[in-house]
Amino acid sequence: MKASGKFDVIVVGGGPSGAAMAWALAKRGIDVAVIERSVFPREKVCGDFVEPAGLRIIDRMGCADALGLSSRPAIDRVRAYYGPHIAYQNAVAYYEGEAGMPPHGHIIPRDQLDHALLENAAKTGATVFFGTSAKSVRREDGLVYVETKTTNGTGELVAPVVVGADGVQSVVGNAFGLRRDDKRHIGVSQRVYLEGVEMDEEEACIWFDEDHYPGYGWVFPTGGGRANAGMGMLSETCERFDISVQQCFRESMDRLKYRHPGCANATMMTKPLGGAVHMYGGIVRNHFAGGLLVGDAGAFVDPMTAEGITQGMESSIIGSRTIAQCLEKGRFGEADFARYEHDFRSYFDHGMLYLSFYATMMRNRHFGDFFLSMTKQGFERAQTDCEFARVSGTGFGGCNVQPAAMAAQIWAGIAKHIAQGGAGAMQDLVAGRGMPLDGFVCDWNLWQKAWSASVQDDREWHMSWLADIVRAASKLGPSFTQRENPRLKGPFETETGL
Repeated sequence: MKASGKFDVIVVGGGPSGAAMAWALAKRGIDVAVIERSVFPREKVCGDFVEPAGLRIIDRMGCADALGLSSRPAIDRVRAYYGPHIAYQNAVAYYEGEAGMPPHGHIIPRDQLDHALLENAAKTGATVFFGTSAKSVRREDGLVYVETKTTNGTGELVAPVVVGADGVQSVVGNAFGLRRDDKRHIGVSQRVYLEGVEMDEEEACIWFDEDHYPGYGWVFPTGGGRANAGMGMLSETCERFDISVQQCFRESMDRLKYRHPGCANATMMTKPLGGAVHMYGGIVRNHFAGGLLVGDAGAFVDPMTAEGITQGMESSIIGSRTIAQCLEKGRFGEADFARYEHDFRSYFDHGMLYLSFYATMMRNRHFGDFFLSMTKQGFERAQTDCEFARVSGTGFGGCNVQPAAMAAQIWAGIAKHIAQGGAGAMQDLVAGRGMPLDGFVCDWNLWQKAWSASVQDDREWHMSWLADIVRAASKLGPSFTQRENPRLKGPFETETGL
């Protein structure tokens, strides 16, 4: 059917963020329409991993049974490869089952997850138009007009509020001057489903290689001898160094067969698909007169892991409060939606800006050997130091990022590394054994080599990178002034239930 009619709110995009927004609005009795260009179920490029904070939201939305979460393998272990070397194989130390979160994650293929979430929104009261794309979006006389297109022709939806939940190429964002094309904050990836996999179904696998730095690869078991495997990189790096993500992906899959014993006989059961995400560090503004952006359209993606399912749903729960307030007051100017900016910043900045700072430092491909060495040492320390794994491990996907505690651990470790390395170097020199080639001296040599290579390759880019680091550091106030990460408690308000 054609998508036409008048509503209170139009949500463009029916992924997890769009479905969460529609559910949250419908729960408040708001007349909301969702337009989704695909016909569900459909494939979506993603790692399919839903962390504990995301499972908490799914349960609150009433979708746990529909997704059969109780019968899915509980992912609570991880294996981290650096090349052929396993640096960490242990429990996910920061999955503690706190604040209503389960002590594990689940692999939920997006064709199942997105379908269940959007069906739930429809059952709650949202009107969902499948197979409907937004051709154009405009605002006139206080109303937003969305021209729609289906196989049956065109139509028009009208509402005072529109929500852009339509991904990286957001039609809504483009219509309101919020196009996101800064490659410093865009990740690109390739993903495939494998069969013939023999691996622990409760253990996720990630790996790091110099070939796809800055980035990483993953293998997430989906059950029944199948797995989601892929790799992602920074878009800026691919462009600067003329790297083909498709070729890098193919080479990674070939290496995977002999690096992970459980993948030795794995074969591709689907065609590789590519995708992109916008990461949190690239946010400038996510509200405008008549609406706001959520999910990937609003760049609510972890800058270190590129995970965005949970963050997308969180942004929608937060944004629904602003929309409800605007509808209650009957005011829809840009200033009226500014509360959303304040609310999501208060919620996300504590951890996300800190992670963005580190992601900015690691952007320089010339420093790949150095940062790979440092993070590998971190994983190796985490293997035997549970407290270090619990606190600093959250930089690789935990909800309760604690910047002050992480900084204390990391810099204490660096100081110890330097002290031990320096003492060892002096002992070797005094004993006539020469300068050692490992430990602190090796790391220092890697740093010097990387710095020299970066300057020689492109001095202008190198200086702009340093300026980006300074800018990222200047935004770290919220990371250290808030005593508790607001994400730990979740996005729901007890007084409203949302």
